[in-house]
Amino acid sequence: MPSILTLPREGFTVDYVARFLRYTLLNPVITLPVVLALYLEQLYLGSSSIIPDLPEIARQAKTPAAFLACFSVILSLTDYLNRGFNNNWVGKSNWQWAFEIVVITGGSSGIGATIAQQLLAKNSQTTIVIIDYVPLTWTPPVGSRTRFYRCDLSDTAAIRTTCATIKKEVGNPSVLVNNAGLSRGASIMDGSYADNEITIKTNLLAPFLLIKEFLPEMVRKNHGHIVNVSSMSAIMPPGKLADYAATKAGLIAMHEALQLEIEHTHNAPKVRQTLAILSFTLTPLFKGETRQSAFLFPLLHVESVSEAIVEALYSGYGKTIYMPGIMRYVSSLRGGPEWVQRIIRQGTEKLGVDFKGRQKIDAKTGKLCQ
Repeated sequence: MPSILTLPREGFTVDYVARFLRYTLLNPVITLPVVLALYLEQLYLGSSSIIPDLPEIARQAKTPAAFLACFSVILSLTDYLNRGFNNNWVGKSNWQWAFEIVVITGGSSGIGATIAQQLLAKNSQTTIVIIDYVPLTWTPPVGSRTRFYRCDLSDTAAIRTTCATIKKEVGNPSVLVNNAGLSRGASIMDGSYADNEITIKTNLLAPFLLIKEFLPEMVRKNHGHIVNVSSMSAIMPPGKLADYAATKAGLIAMHEALQLEIEHTHNAPKVRQTLAILSFTLTPLFKGETRQSAFLFPLLHVESVSEAIVEALYSGYGKTIYMPGIMRYVSSLRGGPEWVQRIIRQGTEKLGVDFKGRQKIDAKTGKLCQ
C-alpha cells in the first residue's frame, strides 16, 4: 500500500486527494476521537482554560467535525459491506503462492505481462500460464515456472484444446485472469462480420468458456479467484467502439451473475471474484490522446493497474476496482436522467484516441493473422 504522501505514477490526481483524505479527515480513527473531545469541551476546556477563546473555537468546530465523523463512518461501513457481500461473508482463505497456478490471458504484453511479472516478483515459485496469440514480449526469470500456450481466443475449438493441454501438463489453475482483449475501431455500419465476431468471441465468449473449463475444480476445492478486466467503455461507450463496449458490459453482467451462482448454485463461497473497470491505459491497445482532465481521468500506467489487481489477489478477497476511482461515481449516473448520460457520452467525441486494433484479420477465413 503506497504512502499517503507518495504521488502515484499518474501524478497529482483526484485519486491521490481521495486517498489522502481517507487516511486523515475521513478516517474514523481520527474523526471520532476528535468530535468526542469537542463535545466534551466543557469538561476539558472550561472557562479556566489558559486560552480564553478555545472553548468558543471548539463550540464552532462541533458541527463540521460531526459531519466529517459521520461521513467517515459511512465510508468505512460501505467498505465493510462491499467486502462482505463481494466475498459471501466468508473470511480469508489460505493461499500458498508457491503452489498456486495462475492462468493469464493476453499475458504476452501490457497489463497481463505486468501482472505475471509482479506475481513472480512476489513469489518466484508461483506457476504462471500465459495464453496468448502472440509470443511473449518479456523474458521470464530463470528458474520460474512460466508456461506459454499459443491460442487464438476467438477460436472455441482452440480454447477447448488449450485448456485440456494445460490441465494435463500443468494442472488445474486456482487463479484465472481474463485480461485478453482487442478492438477493431469501426462503426457498426462499417465494421465487417469478421471485425464483430472476433471482438465478441475474444473479449466475451472466451472468458465464458475459460471459466467453464476452470471453475469446476475451483468449486470442488472451494478455492480460487477469477479476475475479469472490463473498461469504462462499458459505462460510457464511445462511437466506433460499440462491439468492444458491448463485450466489456457483458463481462460486468457475467461477473455479477457468477457471484450469485458461486454462492447459491455451487456453494463455493471461498471462490473469489475481482472486477477491474479501467479508463485508458498505456497498453499496446492504446494510441492517441485522451484529451481528458489529467486530474480527473489520468492516463493509467500499466504498473498501477497491475499492482491493484495483484494486491487484490494477495489480499485473499475479491473486489471491484475502479481506475480512476471517479469511475465509481460516473457509473452511478447510469440510473440518472437520460439527458445527463447523453451529455457525458457526447464528450467522448472529443477524444483523440485511435481505436483501430493492431491485429490483422485474414479476409477469407476471418481468423487472426500472425
